[in-house]
Amino acid sequence: MDRRAYSEVNYIINEMPEDMKNKIPQDIIINIQNKMDKQYIIQFKDIEYDELLPDTERLLAVLYADYIAPEEERRLIKDTEKIIKDKKIQEINKNIINPFEKKDKSKEKKSITIITKKKWYEKLIIWIKKFFK
Repeated sequence: MDRRAYSEVNYIINEMPEDMKNKIPQDIIINIQNKMDKQYIIQFKDIEYDELLPDTERLLAVLYADYIAPEEERRLIKDTEKIIKDKKIQEINKNIINPFEKKDKSKEKKSITIITKKKWYEKLIIWIKKFFK
């Protein structure tokens, strides 16, 4: 994860209202401060409209879903994540062959037809035999 993202998240946390900031556990904030790039200078004119790093957006989404969101919204987010995760697992399972599954033998059988090319004189002999029958 980009250390600059931790710097941006720390800056945004410091700009939050106190009631939102207090919802985030102190050990999480300390962890973010330890991982941030201390040399990175953040230049936001307006946090709402300035472009954030992708990692910053991910971190903020996790913080919001785990700590800041109201309880109803948090449950909705977790349920949606579970549905998405279950769909991904089902898609993966569709592509995996179960080694204990009985295979349909009719599908497994494949026949090979060998075509031998007859020589010209064999064809002539066959034609003559047909002609005299």
